[in-house]
Amino acid sequence: MAPVAGEDARGRLLELLALPSPASLEPRAVRSEHLRSADGIRWNRIELDTVDGDTVPCLVLTPDEQVGIDVIAVHQHADDFGIGKSEPAGLAGDPALASGVALARRGARVVMPDLVGFEERRRDWSDDPAADERLDAFHRVADGSSLQAKHTLDIATVTSWTIGTGTGTGTGTGTGTGFAELGIIGHSLGGQVALFALAVDDRLTRGVVSCGLGTLASFETARIAHNPAWFVPGLAAAGDVPLIAAAIDQPVFVAAGRDDRLFPLDGVRVALDAFRPGVLTADMFDGGHEMPDHVTASAIEHLLAPTRRPR
Repeated sequence: MAPVAGEDARGRLLELLALPSPASLEPRAVRSEHLRSADGIRWNRIELDTVDGDTVPCLVLTPDEQVGIDVIAVHQHADDFGIGKSEPAGLAGDPALASGVALARRGARVVMPDLVGFEERRRDWSDDPAADERLDAFHRVADGSSLQAKHTLDIATVTSWTIGTGTGTGTGTGTGTGFAELGIIGHSLGGQVALFALAVDDRLTRGVVSCGLGTLASFETARIAHNPAWFVPGLAAAGDVPLIAAAIDQPVFVAAGRDDRLFPLDGVRVALDAFRPGVLTADMFDGGHEMPDHVTASAIEHLLAPTRRPR
């Protein structure tokens, strides 16, 4: 059965995630600390308190000369729970994934959160962070939610702060820039999180999904043990990842390696075919689970280009 599309798909996905309207997910409190200014960029660290009693730490890079767009840059998984927001900021991890600082150098204000379980949000319940992640996901499912729902809630909270809603406390909390453009970019887990965020939140005006698109059916056939956030209860029966793709009406750039062992090519193609006409720009490159330089360059140009959202 073909998945529903547009607003119907968005509403169905929100039901599966058991989330309210993303616009209602505003930070309950904000704390900000100026870290430094260098090379025309101001570095701040902020903390956003969420509606579910959690806190999302973020790095915020604000260029002295801005081009009129904000971007949320979401880190990957890579089974490295000690690194989160520092990777897109270019402070740790793979330099090829430092998309946040690259965008800031081009004039975008960039907000980089830690997803739950990573960097400042490591669980440290045991000496096995992957087991901690699975246990967290199991408990969320038992409570009628999912780990992906938590990621989506946190990104919606970051989105609310970025566009200037929610409560600010402390110093230097200036939130919205007044820009109409707000993009999101991520690789691997970050791409997955960006995909869900674009599907449920039309406040995001454009996005980039790097090596984060496939289908649950292809994962099952290939017996791929993906991160547990992929497994949203009821998603497979509701239309699988094509349901998510069909909900997106913002311009989205999707990059996928033909030899990516985590995302079988047949599943990638099924998901790509589900996007609405005029929404998708795709780059199927020769390579694996990576973000080559040419993909990064194309992603940045996509985020900085004028929005052409189909209606």
